[in-house]
Amino acid sequence: MRNHCALALLMLMPTFVDAAVGVVVESKVYHTPGVGPRVEVSMAFLAGTLITAPNAAGFMQARVEALTLIEQNGAIKAFAKTEVLGPERLDSIQIDLIHQETFMLAPGSYELVLELRDLNSSDTTVTRHRSPLAIGEAPAGVSISDLLLAERIEPATAERPRASGYWPVPLLSDYLPSAIASLGLYAEVYGTDAAFGADSLFLLNVQIEDFEHKRVQGAFKRSMRAKAAPVVPVALEMPIGELPSGNYVAVVEARDRSGALITRRELFFQRNNPIQRSYDLESMATLDLSNTFAGALTDRDTLAEHLLSMRPIADPLERKIIDDCWKDHDIDLMRRFFYSFWMNRGGADPEGAWNAYRAEVIKVNKLFGCRVQKGYQTDRGMVFLKYGAPNTMMDRLNEMDAYPYTIWHYYRAGRFTNRRFVFYQPDLASTCMQLLHSEVPGEIQNPRWNQILHSRNVAMPNVDPAKVDSYSGERANEFFQMPR
Repeated sequence: MRNHCALALLMLMPTFVDAAVGVVVESKVYHTPGVGPRVEVSMAFLAGTLITAPNAAGFMQARVEALTLIEQNGAIKAFAKTEVLGPERLDSIQIDLIHQETFMLAPGSYELVLELRDLNSSDTTVTRHRSPLAIGEAPAGVSISDLLLAERIEPATAERPRASGYWPVPLLSDYLPSAIASLGLYAEVYGTDAAFGADSLFLLNVQIEDFEHKRVQGAFKRSMRAKAAPVVPVALEMPIGELPSGNYVAVVEARDRSGALITRRELFFQRNNPIQRSYDLESMATLDLSNTFAGALTDRDTLAEHLLSMRPIADPLERKIIDDCWKDHDIDLMRRFFYSFWMNRGGADPEGAWNAYRAEVIKVNKLFGCRVQKGYQTDRGMVFLKYGAPNTMMDRLNEMDAYPYTIWHYYRAGRFTNRRFVFYQPDLASTCMQLLHSEVPGEIQNPRWNQILHSRNVAMPNVDPAKVDSYSGERANEFFQMPR
């Protein structure tokens, strides 16, 4: 049974026996050479909102009437009306129904309109969905279509033909719970025959990168040689059982024979897959580090410093081990844990993962180091290493009636969107800033943050949040609510 947590929010809505059909909609744009853009509209009718009833043969079956309209300036440019049937069953178990419509459209701006009706319901309620649909011209040179996340990829058949030879079953989700152990990806690459010569070889990379730093995640990369053609389909499934929780992008790259990047396309997704990392001492003791980057670390103090710099991205167990290693200064144990830590994150390329992270540590040491702390030990440094660079930073270091402060805004911080951090400098003798307030669960949260910022000259003993009645206080709220 199709049961994706990606649809969890919709599934938490009350189940209506005689009511509207719940739907998730996704559209992807492809290009057919010599013809024009091809739009594939995929929809999932949610099981909890459908009624199953006996059909003429006596089997239980869901039935939905789907009217799909493409409108432009109020005029209908294309439409399809389909009766979508669920599988015939002997029980009343419900499953989501997947349906897809394809339209050939000229480039331009449209509206996608759906009208859905449950044919097994006595209620005449119609579900209506309306969303903008923008279709662009095929880019010049080598280009890549929209990327499609797929539940699975099946071969096309005579009954279900497709020019590419593949039939991807859309996932219709950018949220992947641990129950999803394999991720399918479908895309089309255009124009390689003109760029490289017909039947010439070029390189295709398909990989998963972390969203914040665009680093390839461990072994989640596939490279393949492809023959240049007007359309080169990309269709593969990748096991993701070992991909931990986090924000990622699925990436398709086209490179020439020398490996130079020609073009790339990426698609964001979120993974919820808590992995309990194992640091068994007996297992670590069997690691052969003689020919590894960790084995080359021979200075005890340098290695201990590296371990401390890893605390911002470590989970609670790892932080405990780091602290214990720091106290003991056992160089052999430190090396083994260091290597295991980056093996867990870097997979086939632990050294690459460490080098990329080390570059960020060097950066935060320069940006945020202060008199008594290295950059990675400061609150700003730890947030930077954990969530990446903020999208906006508003520094207010010379306010007359407030402590120096800065507000960071993230479009995405971990698995959360549109979150802010407020740092301030209560000790005017140093340049160290402390985290005063954050909107990210698990971080410091202080609803009185603006009052505390403005307690530099006037004490504000009230324990409840209150408005700061000053120009500076209003400005601080404005900077927080509307980052710039």
